[in-house]
Amino acid sequence: MIGVDASDGTDIFVADDAGSASTKTMGLEKYLFIRSLNDLPDPVGSVITLLPDFTYYFVGVIDLLGNRLVCGLNTCILGPSSENAFITSTGLGVGVALLTTEWTLPIRHVTFMDVDTALDINGVTNAPLAVDWTGVNFLNVPNVGTIDTCDNFIFTKGAFLDAENLRLTGTIGTFSIADSLLRGSGASNSLIVGESGLVITRRIRFIYSSLIAFGSTSGINIDASATVPDESFILDTINFSGGGNYLPGIDNTSNKSLFSNCIGVVNTAVNGQMYMINNATATTVSVADTFYKVAGTTSASVDNSKYDHASNRLTNRAAVERKYLITCQLSFNAGANNVCEFGFYDSKLSAIRAPSRTKGTANTAGRLENMTLACVVQHSDGDYLELHAANTSSAVNITVDSMNMLVVEL
Repeated sequence: MIGVDASDGTDIFVADDAGSASTKTMGLEKYLFIRSLNDLPDPVGSVITLLPDFTYYFVGVIDLLGNRLVCGLNTCILGPSSENAFITSTGLGVGVALLTTEWTLPIRHVTFMDVDTALDINGVTNAPLAVDWTGVNFLNVPNVGTIDTCDNFIFTKGAFLDAENLRLTGTIGTFSIADSLLRGSGASNSLIVGESGLVITRRIRFIYSSLIAFGSTSGINIDASATVPDESFILDTINFSGGGNYLPGIDNTSNKSLFSNCIGVVNTAVNGQMYMINNATATTVSVADTFYKVAGTTSASVDNSKYDHASNRLTNRAAVERKYLITCQLSFNAGANNVCEFGFYDSKLSAIRAPSRTKGTANTAGRLENMTLACVVQHSDGDYLELHAANTSSAVNITVDSMNMLVVEL
């Protein structure tokens, strides 16, 4: 074995010619090259226990021959690239995880392959547990495994290749996958599963990645009863393909989700629309210059999203407050030369919004075509809008025979 000292005094490890592992102190850490099973600690009861604060650098294909890895505090697993550092375990039982940890575990540039189950991560006992992985692949793994409670799972530049069924449960602060490829095998599993008891305290986020779910494989299945903060199930610039059921659990209609710039699924939108065509129901005007809710049966647009509709009422169902532009085009009949005023009733104010109040004068036949009013509001779940009208000239009824009212997120 050759040991050399860097010019700055840092000890550097070099394996001997026979390939056996050796260590040198690097600060408080230990560093080992792993080029065969013999370079790892001896298994006890088929368990290879990796030491706390040690870094294990895997090179080539390492077959654990039915054994499994259990990590210690701040064990670190590295490889030169996920293209030439592979860990497997021929003969490992079905449902037995290749890698188990209850501690913070950094991993970089390694592929786990050809086992039934890869992971068993449990942060219940030794919180906080952080799992920050870069360039980690799972190849031919039908059950990527389970994450039961951790503060952070940050996965970047990795891949699921004919692999699926990463299950999330317990309490997780942030679960994030970025710049990665997730491709299932076509088997009857989901790529990612958020179980019913899952509690996300900050966010579950997928960004700038591709998910391929074909055959019987589905995509991201977050149970509708999982606890997720409002708009904290985030999909941003995700390409879904393969034709499977991409979001069998929480989808774009939930207040838990926030989807943007995605292909293959419906992105998050908050908008409402209602309209009347050839309405013949008059709005009764008992007192001049007094606002009344416009009468008639309105219809809802099929493209409404996170807005409920009742007759002449649009109710916001987005949990996060936003600004909206409200517009309305209408035509009406009243008395000859009557001046009629229209405005949006806002439940948040319990009043007509002043900027929306717009007057129009009927012609000698009592008709006005194509009147427009508009306003901006800031609404959230439960706030609603209605169209109201007043005849400022006399107590003559107003018939709004056509109207088209829109609420659009700014």
